Amino acid sequence: MKVLAIVFLTLLASFGHAEEPATGKIHEVVSTQTSAILCADQAENRIRLVDPLAQNADEADLWSYPATKDQPGEYIPTDAKRVELNNEVCILATYHGRVRLVRFRDSKLIKDYPSYSSCHSAELLPDGSIVTVNSNHGMLRLHRSADDFVDTELPYAHGVTWDKERQCLWVLGDQLYRFRYRDRQLSLDQQFDLPTSPTGHDLFPLRTEPKLLVSNNDALYLFDLETEAFQLLSDLKWIKSASQNADGSIWISDPQRTEVGTSWQSDSIVPLQTSGFNQRHTIAGSKFYKARWWQTVGFSY
Repeated sequence: MKVLAIVFLTLLASFGHAEEPATGKIHEVVSTQTSAILCADQAENRIRLVDPLAQNADEADLWSYPATKDQPGEYIPTDAKRVELNNEVCILATYHGRVRLVRFRDSKLIKDYPSYSSCHSAELLPDGSIVTVNSNHGMLRLHRSADDFVDTELPYAHGVTWDKERQCLWVLGDQLYRFRYRDRQLSLDQQFDLPTSPTGHDLFPLRTEPKLLVSNNDALYLFDLETEAFQLLSDLKWIKSASQNADGSIWISDPQRTEVGTSWQSDSIVPLQTSGFNQRHTIAGSKFYKARWWQTVGFSY
Protein backbone atom coordinates (compact mmCIF):
# COMPACT_ATOMS: atom_id res chain seq x y z
CA MET A 1 0.00 0.00 0.00
CA LYS A 2 2.87 2.38 0.80
CA VAL A 3 4.37 1.72 -2.64
CA LEU A 4 1.03 2.40 -4.35
CA ALA A 5 0.64 5.66 -2.44
CA ILE A 6 4.10 6.82 -3.54
CA VAL A 7 3.31 5.97 -7.18
CA PHE A 8 0.00 7.82 -6.94
CA LEU A 9 1.65 10.93 -5.51
CA THR A 10 4.33 10.79 -8.21
CA LEU A 11 1.64 10.68 -10.92
CA LEU A 12 -0.13 13.65 -9.37
CA ALA A 13 3.10 15.62 -9.37
CA SER A 14 3.69 14.73 -13.03
CA PHE A 15 0.21 15.87 -14.02
CA GLY A 16 0.67 19.10 -12.08
CA HIS A 17 3.96 19.75 -13.85
CA ALA A 18 2.40 19.07 -17.28
CA GLU A 19 -0.16 21.78 -16.69
CA GLU A 20 2.48 24.51 -16.31
CA PRO A 21 2.28 26.93 -19.25
CA ALA A 22 4.92 26.44 -21.94
CA THR A 23 5.21 30.13 -22.60
CA GLY A 24 6.81 31.03 -19.28
CA LYS A 25 5.65 33.08 -16.31
CA ILE A 26 1.99 33.99 -16.21
CA HIS A 27 1.41 37.60 -15.19
CA GLU A 28 -1.65 38.64 -13.29
CA VAL A 29 -3.40 41.25 -15.43
CA VAL A 30 -2.73 44.60 -13.83
CA SER A 31 -6.00 46.34 -13.02
CA THR A 32 -6.68 49.56 -14.89
CA GLN A 33 -7.39 51.03 -11.45
CA THR A 34 -3.66 50.65 -10.79
CA SER A 35 -1.65 53.82 -11.23
CA ALA A 36 0.77 52.70 -13.94
CA ILE A 37 2.43 54.05 -17.06
CA LEU A 38 2.94 52.12 -20.30
CA CYS A 39 5.98 53.34 -22.19
CA ALA A 40 8.09 52.59 -25.27
CA ASP A 41 11.49 52.77 -23.58
CA GLN A 42 14.41 53.19 -25.96
CA ALA A 43 17.04 52.93 -23.22
CA GLU A 44 17.10 49.14 -23.60
CA ASN A 45 14.46 48.71 -26.33
CA ARG A 46 11.75 47.40 -24.02
CA ILE A 47 8.03 47.99 -23.66
CA ARG A 48 7.54 48.66 -19.95
CA LEU A 49 4.59 48.99 -17.61
CA VAL A 50 5.88 50.87 -14.59
CA ASP A 51 4.62 52.01 -11.20
CA PRO A 52 5.31 55.75 -11.06
CA LEU A 53 5.02 55.71 -7.25
CA ALA A 54 7.66 53.01 -6.69
CA GLN A 55 10.34 53.91 -4.17
CA ASN A 56 13.20 52.67 -6.37
CA ALA A 57 13.87 51.57 -9.93
CA ASP A 58 14.04 47.87 -9.00
CA GLU A 59 10.42 47.94 -7.79
CA ALA A 60 9.08 50.05 -10.63
CA ASP A 61 8.60 47.41 -13.34
CA LEU A 62 5.19 45.72 -13.29
CA TRP A 63 5.71 44.13 -16.72
CA SER A 64 8.32 44.32 -19.43
CA TYR A 65 8.78 43.00 -22.96
CA PRO A 66 11.35 41.61 -23.31
CA ALA A 67 11.47 40.71 -19.61
CA THR A 68 14.04 42.60 -17.58
CA LYS A 69 16.05 39.39 -17.08
CA ASP A 70 16.30 38.90 -20.85
CA GLN A 71 18.53 40.61 -23.38
CA PRO A 72 17.36 44.03 -24.66
CA GLY A 73 15.18 44.04 -27.76
CA GLU A 74 16.60 44.14 -31.26
CA TYR A 75 14.23 46.82 -32.53
CA ILE A 76 13.79 50.39 -31.27
CA PRO A 77 10.25 50.86 -29.87
CA THR A 78 8.19 53.92 -30.75
CA ASP A 79 4.76 53.29 -29.20
CA ALA A 80 2.82 50.88 -26.98
CA LYS A 81 -0.93 50.58 -26.42
CA ARG A 82 -3.12 48.45 -24.18
CA VAL A 83 -5.58 46.74 -26.55
CA GLU A 84 -8.07 43.89 -26.33
CA LEU A 85 -8.50 40.98 -28.73
CA ASN A 86 -10.95 38.12 -28.10
CA ASN A 87 -11.35 39.27 -24.48
CA GLU A 88 -7.59 39.08 -23.94
CA VAL A 89 -5.53 42.07 -22.83
CA CYS A 90 -2.63 42.56 -25.24
CA ILE A 91 0.07 45.13 -25.88
CA LEU A 92 0.30 46.54 -29.39
CA ALA A 93 3.86 47.73 -29.85
CA THR A 94 5.49 49.52 -32.76
CA TYR A 95 9.17 49.60 -33.57
CA HIS A 96 11.42 50.91 -36.28
CA GLY A 97 10.58 48.27 -38.86
CA ARG A 98 7.97 46.13 -37.05
CA VAL A 99 4.64 45.95 -35.29
CA ARG A 100 3.95 43.30 -32.65
CA LEU A 101 0.94 42.12 -30.70
CA VAL A 102 1.95 40.60 -27.36
CA ARG A 103 -0.44 38.83 -25.00
CA PHE A 104 -0.08 40.51 -21.64
CA ARG A 105 -0.67 37.62 -19.25
CA ASP A 106 2.19 35.44 -20.51
CA SER A 107 4.12 37.75 -22.89
CA LYS A 108 3.37 35.44 -25.81
CA LEU A 109 4.03 36.99 -29.21
CA ILE A 110 0.72 36.72 -31.09
CA LYS A 111 1.49 38.72 -34.24
CA ASP A 112 4.76 40.01 -35.64
CA TYR A 113 4.58 41.94 -38.91
CA PRO A 114 7.27 43.86 -40.80
CA SER A 115 6.63 47.52 -41.51
CA TYR A 116 8.61 50.60 -42.52
CA SER A 117 11.67 51.78 -40.63
CA SER A 118 9.74 54.95 -39.71
CA CYS A 119 6.85 53.04 -38.09
CA HIS A 120 5.46 55.42 -35.45
CA SER A 121 2.24 53.97 -34.11
CA ALA A 122 -0.39 51.31 -34.74
CA GLU A 123 -3.98 50.34 -34.08
CA LEU A 124 -5.87 47.06 -33.79
CA LEU A 125 -8.99 46.74 -35.95
CA PRO A 126 -12.10 44.77 -34.91
CA ASP A 127 -11.28 41.80 -37.16
CA GLY A 128 -7.76 41.48 -35.78
CA SER A 129 -6.03 43.28 -38.63
CA ILE A 130 -3.47 45.94 -37.71
CA VAL A 131 -2.78 49.34 -39.21
CA THR A 132 0.53 51.17 -38.85
CA VAL A 133 1.47 54.77 -39.59
CA ASN A 134 4.92 55.38 -41.00
CA SER A 135 6.06 58.97 -40.75
CA ASN A 136 9.11 59.48 -42.96
CA HIS A 137 7.64 57.20 -45.60
CA GLY A 138 4.28 58.98 -45.54
CA MET A 139 2.42 55.69 -45.52
CA LEU A 140 -0.59 54.12 -43.82
CA ARG A 141 -0.26 50.34 -43.96
CA LEU A 142 -3.11 47.87 -43.43
CA HIS A 143 -1.65 44.54 -42.26
CA ARG A 144 -3.91 41.55 -42.82
CA SER A 145 -1.00 39.21 -42.14
CA ALA A 146 2.78 39.30 -42.32
CA ASP A 147 2.68 38.97 -46.11
CA ASP A 148 -0.71 40.44 -46.96
CA PHE A 149 -0.78 44.24 -46.63
CA VAL A 150 -2.04 47.33 -48.45
CA ASP A 151 -0.32 50.73 -48.43
CA THR A 152 -2.08 54.09 -48.65
CA GLU A 153 -0.09 57.28 -49.07
CA LEU A 154 -0.61 59.64 -46.15
CA PRO A 155 1.88 62.48 -45.64
CA TYR A 156 3.52 62.80 -42.21
CA ALA A 157 1.68 59.72 -40.89
CA HIS A 158 2.16 59.66 -37.10
CA GLY A 159 -0.98 58.69 -35.14
CA VAL A 160 -3.95 56.34 -35.47
CA THR A 161 -6.95 55.24 -33.36
CA TRP A 162 -10.07 53.15 -33.96
CA ASP A 163 -13.47 54.68 -33.16
CA LYS A 164 -15.75 51.84 -32.07
CA GLU A 165 -18.96 53.88 -31.84
CA ARG A 166 -18.60 55.57 -35.23
CA GLN A 167 -16.98 52.53 -36.85
CA CYS A 168 -14.17 54.51 -38.39
CA LEU A 169 -10.42 54.94 -38.20
CA TRP A 170 -8.88 58.30 -37.29
CA VAL A 171 -5.40 58.86 -38.72
CA LEU A 172 -3.13 61.81 -38.00
CA GLY A 173 -0.59 63.16 -40.45
CA ASP A 174 -0.46 66.46 -42.29
CA GLN A 175 -4.21 66.53 -41.59
CA LEU A 176 -6.63 64.59 -39.41
CA TYR A 177 -8.17 61.90 -41.63
CA ARG A 178 -11.24 59.74 -41.15
CA PHE A 179 -11.32 56.38 -42.90
CA ARG A 180 -14.10 53.81 -43.19
CA TYR A 181 -13.22 50.14 -42.84
CA ARG A 182 -15.44 47.64 -44.66
CA ASP A 183 -14.73 44.22 -46.13
CA ARG A 184 -11.13 44.49 -44.95
CA GLN A 185 -10.61 47.62 -47.01
CA LEU A 186 -9.88 51.22 -45.93
CA SER A 187 -11.52 54.10 -47.76
CA LEU A 188 -11.01 57.81 -47.10
CA ASP A 189 -14.16 59.46 -45.80
CA GLN A 190 -13.15 62.96 -44.66
CA GLN A 191 -10.17 65.09 -43.69
CA PHE A 192 -9.69 68.10 -41.42
CA ASP A 193 -7.00 70.77 -41.53
CA LEU A 194 -4.83 70.97 -38.43
CA PRO A 195 -4.42 74.27 -36.57
CA THR A 196 -1.11 76.11 -36.90
CA SER A 197 0.87 73.60 -39.00
CA PRO A 198 0.41 70.31 -40.91
CA THR A 199 2.65 68.37 -38.51
CA GLY A 200 0.38 65.99 -36.58
CA HIS A 201 2.10 63.73 -34.06
CA ASP A 202 0.13 62.02 -31.30
CA LEU A 203 -3.48 60.88 -31.42
CA PHE A 204 -5.26 59.34 -28.42
CA PRO A 205 -8.86 59.39 -27.12
CA LEU A 206 -10.14 60.75 -23.83
CA ARG A 207 -11.48 58.18 -21.38
CA THR A 208 -15.20 58.99 -21.59
CA GLU A 209 -15.85 62.08 -23.71
CA PRO A 210 -16.04 61.80 -27.52
CA LYS A 211 -12.85 63.80 -28.03
CA LEU A 212 -9.35 63.10 -29.32
CA LEU A 213 -6.07 64.43 -27.98
CA VAL A 214 -4.17 65.74 -31.00
CA SER A 215 -0.63 67.07 -30.88
CA ASN A 216 1.48 68.63 -33.59
CA ASN A 217 4.88 70.29 -33.53
CA ASP A 218 3.35 73.52 -32.20
CA ALA A 219 0.70 72.63 -29.62
CA LEU A 220 -1.75 70.17 -28.07
CA TYR A 221 -5.44 70.24 -28.99
CA LEU A 222 -8.72 68.49 -28.31
CA PHE A 223 -10.73 67.49 -31.36
CA ASP A 224 -14.44 67.28 -30.57
CA LEU A 225 -15.97 64.46 -32.63
CA GLU A 226 -19.47 65.93 -32.37
CA THR A 227 -18.68 69.51 -33.39
CA GLU A 228 -15.62 68.53 -35.49
CA ALA A 229 -13.71 71.47 -34.03
CA PHE A 230 -10.27 71.85 -32.44
CA GLN A 231 -9.74 73.39 -29.00
CA LEU A 232 -6.28 74.54 -27.87
CA LEU A 233 -5.09 72.86 -24.66
CA SER A 234 -1.44 73.90 -24.57
CA ASP A 235 0.96 75.82 -26.79
CA LEU A 236 3.87 73.69 -25.59
CA LYS A 237 5.84 72.43 -28.60
CA TRP A 238 7.07 68.95 -29.53
CA ILE A 239 4.66 66.90 -27.41
CA LYS A 240 5.26 63.25 -28.34
CA SER A 241 2.43 61.62 -26.35
CA ALA A 242 -0.60 62.59 -24.30
CA SER A 243 -3.23 60.74 -22.27
CA GLN A 244 -5.83 61.33 -19.59
CA ASN A 245 -5.40 60.22 -15.99
CA ALA A 246 -8.27 58.65 -14.04
CA ASP A 247 -8.88 61.97 -12.26
CA GLY A 248 -9.51 63.71 -15.60
CA SER A 249 -6.18 65.52 -15.80
CA ILE A 250 -4.23 65.49 -19.07
CA TRP A 251 -0.61 64.31 -18.90
CA ILE A 252 2.11 64.55 -21.53
CA SER A 253 5.59 63.20 -22.01
CA ASP A 254 7.82 66.06 -20.89
CA PRO A 255 9.41 67.47 -24.07
CA GLN A 256 11.89 69.55 -22.10
CA ARG A 257 13.90 66.65 -20.67
CA THR A 258 16.51 66.71 -23.44
CA GLU A 259 19.30 65.98 -20.97
CA VAL A 260 18.24 62.32 -20.80
CA GLY A 261 18.94 61.62 -24.47
CA THR A 262 17.94 62.88 -27.89
CA SER A 263 15.37 65.62 -28.42
CA TRP A 264 12.54 63.10 -28.83
CA GLN A 265 13.26 61.09 -25.66
CA SER A 266 12.11 61.73 -22.10
CA ASP A 267 12.08 60.09 -18.68
CA SER A 268 9.06 61.96 -17.26
CA ILE A 269 5.39 62.61 -17.75
CA VAL A 270 3.84 65.82 -16.44
CA PRO A 271 0.30 67.19 -16.14
CA LEU A 272 -0.76 70.19 -18.18
CA GLN A 273 -0.64 73.26 -15.95
CA THR A 274 -1.33 76.91 -16.56
CA SER A 275 1.97 77.91 -14.98
CA GLY A 276 4.78 75.39 -15.16
CA PHE A 277 4.98 71.77 -14.04
CA ASN A 278 4.55 71.42 -10.29
CA GLN A 279 4.13 67.66 -10.43
CA ARG A 280 5.85 64.94 -12.43
CA HIS A 281 6.44 61.20 -12.56
CA THR A 282 9.99 60.28 -13.53
CA ILE A 283 11.03 56.77 -14.55
CA ALA A 284 14.68 56.67 -13.58
CA GLY A 285 17.05 55.53 -16.32
CA SER A 286 14.42 55.47 -19.05
CA LYS A 287 14.50 57.13 -22.46
CA PHE A 288 10.98 56.66 -23.69
CA TYR A 289 9.55 57.99 -26.89
CA LYS A 290 5.92 57.73 -25.82
CA ALA A 291 4.32 57.06 -22.43
CA ARG A 292 0.66 56.96 -21.44
CA TRP A 293 -1.49 56.06 -18.47
CA TRP A 294 -2.49 52.38 -18.24
CA GLN A 295 -6.20 52.31 -18.99
CA THR A 296 -9.05 50.50 -20.65
CA VAL A 297 -9.62 52.24 -23.97
CA GLY A 298 -13.39 51.87 -24.30
CA PHE A 299 -13.32 54.29 -27.21
CA SER A 300 -11.67 51.64 -29.38
CA TYR A 301 -12.23 48.11 -27.98
